[in-house]
Amino acid sequence: MLNLADYDVDPVRGFLPAEDPLTELPPEFSEWDRLGRELPYLLLTNRVRSTLVTMTTPDLSLLTTNGELERAMQILSCLGMAYIWGEQPAVDRLPAALAVPWAAVADRLGRPPIVTHASVVLNNWRRLDPNDGINADNLACIQHFLGGMDEQWFFTATVELEAVGAAALLPLVEAKDGATSGNVGLVVKKLEQMQKVFKKVNVALLRIYERCDPHIFYYRIRPFMAGWNQDGLIFEGVSDTPSKLNGASAAQSSLFQAYDAGLGIEHLHPETQPFLTLMRDFMPLKHRQFVEELGAGESIYDFAQANKKESPQLVEAFNRCIDELDEFRKIHMEVAVRYVLKAAKEGEDGLGTGGTSFVPFLSEARKETKAKRT
Repeated sequence: MLNLADYDVDPVRGFLPAEDPLTELPPEFSEWDRLGRELPYLLLTNRVRSTLVTMTTPDLSLLTTNGELERAMQILSCLGMAYIWGEQPAVDRLPAALAVPWAAVADRLGRPPIVTHASVVLNNWRRLDPNDGINADNLACIQHFLGGMDEQWFFTATVELEAVGAAALLPLVEAKDGATSGNVGLVVKKLEQMQKVFKKVNVALLRIYERCDPHIFYYRIRPFMAGWNQDGLIFEGVSDTPSKLNGASAAQSSLFQAYDAGLGIEHLHPETQPFLTLMRDFMPLKHRQFVEELGAGESIYDFAQANKKESPQLVEAFNRCIDELDEFRKIHMEVAVRYVLKAAKEGEDGLGTGGTSFVPFLSEARKETKAKRT
């Protein structure tokens, strides 16, 4: 059976860090911490580019823990996105003062130098009451772009969703192990546990509506999530070849890719497979490996199919999980339409934050999910 700890997956928090994220770097990086705190004000006064072009880089070897690297990546990614998109016109070159450390820290973490779900969600929260849980009503963002209630809620509500969904990961691993050993009773039990978690995840997703206005999301948050997968961006001091990268996307969350991999929900359509596979490159390295390991060998779907006639209870439990994931994808589509398509003005592209036309992608992903009902 897969050992969650081997993949930096916590049995309680899932893909969220086992210890609360760092809010500050070592003293040698105090300038970076200061720039991170001041970013909303630099953006509002159009001082981002003139300020960041002169930032200094301490000795990066002083970043010795994963938590420190994640905090550094968080700051540099937000500063970088603000430099590119925070003033008009957008730039196609990033100065070496920012590009070199950003690329170096990204390389150590094993993912590209661009803002990702890992930086703005998984590692971007602190608890207001350290004795209370990880839920949006008890969280504040560590790092902001422009700041404000809507931006904070967009990220912290997603943190809550990750925290809620974490409870299905150990049962998922145990169910797949039970399928491998042929233990029908164990698989049924674990599927029933997972289905209850999936239902709670769907409720958590709906919380986005509470305090994040679609108009503010579209015009004040979404721009900083955009990538440069068309013409590319030159990282001065790193390479003269333009880097082409997709922006941040919910598909970078390991949570639902893990659910799909373990259960056996295959995404093979041209609208889904290439993008979902690409998004794994933007996940933390060990999380990516966890998803890949879950997808190896016989899936829970395969097991349910093989025992379809003998074990109707197994089929029923599996189908209930599929139904909840189908409901999640239905809600996700509705959220995306409201926050992107309906919020966009006539003539605007209305693309998702990952840089894709999300309606065909989400529609096909939902079809592929429903197709796994046995």
